Amino acid sequence: MENISNKLSYVQGLMDGLKFDDNSNEAKAFKALVAVLEEVNDAIDDLYDYQDEVAELVDQIDEDLAEVEEELLDCCDCDDDCCDCDDEYYEVECPECGEIVCVDESVLLNDEDIYCPNCETQIEIDLDDCDCDCCDCDEE
Repeated sequence: MENISNKLSYVQGLMDGLKFDDNSNEAKAFKALVAVLEEVNDAIDDLYDYQDEVAELVDQIDEDLAEVEEELLDCCDCDDDCCDCDDEYYEVECPECGEIVCVDESVLLNDEDIYCPNCETQIEIDLDDCDCDCCDCDEE
């Protein structure tokens, strides 16, 4: 942006150095053009300022969203008192996109369908290969 401002200042200096008769048509035309260029320069300055403000807001929204995602997608399979989780969660990798999906123990026990939140692919879990303590799958 400084480049445009510098060029505008240069043109204004040239205009002053030419010493036009202020009443001539040429002087009026050049002065009008410089005035328009000053307005365009000011508008561009305002747009850059607005763009900076929007970029800061987007960064803040991105940080807030990351916190929300971390809170919502926090998988916990601990057995101690480190958190307030009541159910046990398991991480399953989507075969389509590789997204890690957190699955509640009750979903596994009730044989509910599981879908990847990223690509919406249904994730099949074969409980015959399960080695967890959440069900009776190892007793079959």
